[in-house]
Amino acid sequence: MDRKWWEKPVRMIRRDYLNDFACFFNADMDKLAWEARYLWKANCEWIMATPGCSPGTGHLTLFNSDRFEKFPGTGSRDILREYLPYARRHKIHIIAYINMHWYSYDFASQHPSWEQLLEDGTPYGRKHPLYGNGTTFCVNSPWREWAFDMIQEVMKTGVDGCFLDGPVIYPGACYCKYCREKFKMFSGENMLPIFSDWKDPLWKKFAEFRSQSWADFMKDATNAAKNVNSEAVMFLNGGAFNSSNILLGYDAERIEKFQSFTGAEDFFHCTQAYHSPYTSLNLSRFLSAGKNPSVVFTHHALSTWHYVPLPEAEVSTALAQATAGGSNTWFAIFYLAIKNSKSDAIVGVKKTGGLIAKNEKYLEGSVSAAETGVLISNRTLYYYISKHSGLCRETGSGKEQGLIFDTGSDEYLKDIDKRREISCGILDNENRGCLDICNFAHIPVQVLWDGYILKENLHRIKTLILPNAACLSDLQVKNIMDFVYEGGILFSDFESGMYDEYGNDTDRNDWLRFIGIDRISGVFKPSRVEDYIVLTKKVGSFDSGFFVPRPVNALAIKPVKEASILANYLNPINMPYTQPKGISEFPAIITTKRGKGKIVYLASPMFESFNLFHIDTHKNLFYYLIRDTVPGGSQIETNAPGSLALEIRRTDKTLLIHLVNITSDMKRPMGTIVPLYNISISIRTDLKNARSLSSGKTIKLKKIKGRTTFVIPEVNEYEIVLLY
Repeated sequence: MDRKWWEKPVRMIRRDYLNDFACFFNADMDKLAWEARYLWKANCEWIMATPGCSPGTGHLTLFNSDRFEKFPGTGSRDILREYLPYARRHKIHIIAYINMHWYSYDFASQHPSWEQLLEDGTPYGRKHPLYGNGTTFCVNSPWREWAFDMIQEVMKTGVDGCFLDGPVIYPGACYCKYCREKFKMFSGENMLPIFSDWKDPLWKKFAEFRSQSWADFMKDATNAAKNVNSEAVMFLNGGAFNSSNILLGYDAERIEKFQSFTGAEDFFHCTQAYHSPYTSLNLSRFLSAGKNPSVVFTHHALSTWHYVPLPEAEVSTALAQATAGGSNTWFAIFYLAIKNSKSDAIVGVKKTGGLIAKNEKYLEGSVSAAETGVLISNRTLYYYISKHSGLCRETGSGKEQGLIFDTGSDEYLKDIDKRREISCGILDNENRGCLDICNFAHIPVQVLWDGYILKENLHRIKTLILPNAACLSDLQVKNIMDFVYEGGILFSDFESGMYDEYGNDTDRNDWLRFIGIDRISGVFKPSRVEDYIVLTKKVGSFDSGFFVPRPVNALAIKPVKEASILANYLNPINMPYTQPKGISEFPAIITTKRGKGKIVYLASPMFESFNLFHIDTHKNLFYYLIRDTVPGGSQIETNAPGSLALEIRRTDKTLLIHLVNITSDMKRPMGTIVPLYNISISIRTDLKNARSLSSGKTIKLKKIKGRTTFVIPEVNEYEIVLLY
């Protein structure tokens, strides 16, 4: 297959010069390009067409154009056209960075109809200044023509494509006259809704409209670029898999057809030190679920101390995880960080980037070979609000969380915003926890998006996990049921499939009975103390009677007669240091056979609790359930600790096992990686040869009980095993 350059492995770099562009113009540009290629191991570099880190200067250019104002102090110098020949000499593709979300108040005042407006008519950026100083424009306003003109002027410099940092549709926006007019054409409605009333059908139409407006903008932006160069590469700064991105109107599925890459930020921030050390891997899997090549953006800076690069271990493992998950790599570093710490900054990038570059022929065209799929449902991220008000209490205290309040007239009103917030918290923790519980249990997974729950895609996997994928369409439900009847294994939990794709409560008794539920009696009070699940049957090494910490939230269900009960809830305690009060009548885990397949249903969001507390019992229990339910057992088995991620990818003739080691010095950012020794791996495959891509050494294979086994003597930050 003859792939275009951007369809092959791409290693991106962005060196940001802040406002000091003189240091770029005075530099040896040939040396800069050489360093990008051979020190930073990049084959694609971002060069700023408009400044990205200067307050509100998105309207100023760093290249020459008679249509736009130039950035002060750059004179006649042209950063794009001057650097391009040197980049070409060293086989580096150039992407132009365009800031499309941050504009000065002075420039906005020249175009008062362009700004995004809140419901009361106040420009968003005047009430919520961007980065403390600046405003933003609406994708439906005349600004869009200005933006397309900018893109075309950039493409005329000869660059290979553009990256758009923005636009962003901010929470509470936009209510400008152009949005009002376009929304009427989109929906037939004469008025716009009050922002974020997620139970209002009109608001749901508006949410769809905002996402469609963003997609329409990107479609027209890409067409503008391709009018200059039909091979133009176009993509933007997208979002990851969390509910907060939905407030911005970003829908990865809706917009992917208008992009060359699907990309999102994965920066290390000090406030995110608690995040999973596998965040980059999880994000990479999510982004690579679509049809586009994907890229994970890594900010090579220590949080808000931008001029101090990340430690070697943190950046090298981040780039390794991005690659292992199927995405391309990108990192940004500020010139001052390079100036002050070049030797330290370059080590991790050079090490991991060098391994990737050396073996790109093996990585090209690889796809996930994981037999387990995880549905990260964008529709659920958009519209999920649990109908069970009992979930919305402060755990441990019994106090209301503002969900329901008394107006003083014996009338109670529902606080939908609070219910939405709590529901989204459950969902975000479920998605992250599901991927991480699989990481730590060495269960290789591939992420699926809503639109890919099709028969032809489900046939590629043996097991499907629904981490509270609550909002599913009728077609998705049918396809999942068919998947099971034909021999697939389904793991479903909590409220998966109990709402339609717009978050409306459904009467899906056929679905409930399919997954083993006769009826739902209600919910247990959320709890983080002394409440348990007790196994009623042996599961893996856990005997009957074994206590498992109960997840925070839990449904009380009655199973269908044909369901087999693996565990029950104990009667609630809700108090510390209190003796158990016996086994309740409500099952916590049930299994049901349907056709040739089988369903494991968990009545509580166990993945949420794993993300909150990282309880090994939850991880081990889920691993045993997978191992004992899936025909043929685990796809891969290993003696490695959970700090070694295993990802399996394939090409037509090879299998690639990526091993990313995060065994570290017990902190984030990671400063030191502890090597692992004599890692044994057992996998189902018929391939007869293996080689370490880090060392180039042949790996001896053995056949044991129908599985292929081998031992890797040493794993440092990153290893790739090629089986052929």
